[in-house]
Amino acid sequence: MALLTDGDPNDTEALRVFETAILDVAKVEAIDLDAKLGLATEEISQDVLDVLLDHTGAQYSPALFSSGVERRTKGVSDVVVTPQMKRWQALHTLALVYRDAYNNQLNDRYRNKWDEYRELARGARERTLAFGIGLVSTPVPRPDMPVLGTAAGTLLGATYFVQVSWVSAAGQEGSASAVTNFQTPDNSALTVAVMNPPGVAAAWNVYVGLTVSTVTLQNSAPLGIGATFTLPGSGLVNGASPGEGQPADMFVTGGRILRRG
Repeated sequence: MALLTDGDPNDTEALRVFETAILDVAKVEAIDLDAKLGLATEEISQDVLDVLLDHTGAQYSPALFSSGVERRTKGVSDVVVTPQMKRWQALHTLALVYRDAYNNQLNDRYRNKWDEYRELARGARERTLAFGIGLVSTPVPRPDMPVLGTAAGTLLGATYFVQVSWVSAAGQEGSASAVTNFQTPDNSALTVAVMNPPGVAAAWNVYVGLTVSTVTLQNSAPLGIGATFTLPGSGLVNGASPGEGQPADMFVTGGRILRRG
């Protein structure tokens, strides 16, 4: 699972699953969907933090947090995005969009949509909290975009699609970066580097493919911090696909910690 601090759990295409016409509504009403996605993430993050602060107490493992002060410092950096939370964020975003659309036009059709998604988001919040807020003891954040380039080589030119991920000393892999692409010329080799490692990172993985859907792991063992990956003359290997991030170590629900998995 991705961390809540890795970025918005949904994108505009995900919103279309819930509301087919949302792109048209946003265009007509001049609403920035990316901004609303970000606002929804910010608001549910604060909501989640408030819930965790309310439940802070001796029943929690010191490895997670032992006081409200520690939790405020940590914020929600250790919270994972469960499917329930992802749905909550999408529905809350749609409620914000239709709230703005209604306030722009005072159109009852928009008001009905606002009310509908506000109620759906409230229900999604309740299901999220009932299922539990997932936490990881050692959060591994999502990397920034990798730095792509070329070195002398023997491969034909191609367009490569690339993702990278951080790996902790314990072998925990975080969410992969967003996909980026790079065109190489003939007689070259793709190079990949990753910058700004977080303190928890001990190594990193690189995923490369010729299409977005065929990106797979290229390194046989995690690469050291500061290392640069160079695609060998033998070309791409068919490794594992990028994972979904870290599974939750435990869930906070109903004032209790539940360990799962």
